[in-house]
Amino acid sequence: MVRISYLQIKEEDYEKIFSIFYKVLGETTDRDAFNKILFDLLTPAERIMLIKRIAIIYLLMKDIDYRNICEVLKVSNTTVNKYKLLMERSEGIVPVLKNMVKQEKIWLFFEDIFSQIFHPGLPGINWKAAWERKINLQRRKERGL
Repeated sequence: MVRISYLQIKEEDYEKIFSIFYKVLGETTDRDAFNKILFDLLTPAERIMLIKRIAIIYLLMKDIDYRNICEVLKVSNTTVNKYKLLMERSEGIVPVLKNMVKQEKIWLFFEDIFSQIFHPGLPGINWKAAWERKINLQRRKERGL
C-alpha cells in the first residue's frame, strides 16, 4: 500500500506539479524514452501493479471469464470484481481500451475466417501450421492474450 503524507499540497501547487508530470509523460513519443521514464519513476512492484490493472480492465472489456483472468494474471477474484466496478465509472482508460478491443475484434474476425478457409485437413495445406494457427486463435479467444 502506498503511504502518503498527511500534509496536504495546495491546490495550485498540485496543478503545477501535475502539469509537469503531464509534460514529462505526454510529450514522450519514443517508446524507449517512455520506458526509461517509467523505470526511473516507478519501483518494479508499482510497474507490475499498473500493468496488471490495465490488463484486468482490458480482459474484462473483451468478456474474458473471471477465472481465466485470475489464472493468467495471478490476481484474486476480488481484485477482478473491484476493477469491474471501477470500469463503470471510468472516463479515462475505458474509452482508450474500447478502441483497442474494437480493432482487435476486427483482426480476430479476419483470422477466424482465414482459419476456416485454410483449415487443417484441406489438401495442399500444411496441417501442422494450420493446427497451430487454429489452436493459437482459440487460446486468444479464451484467454484474451
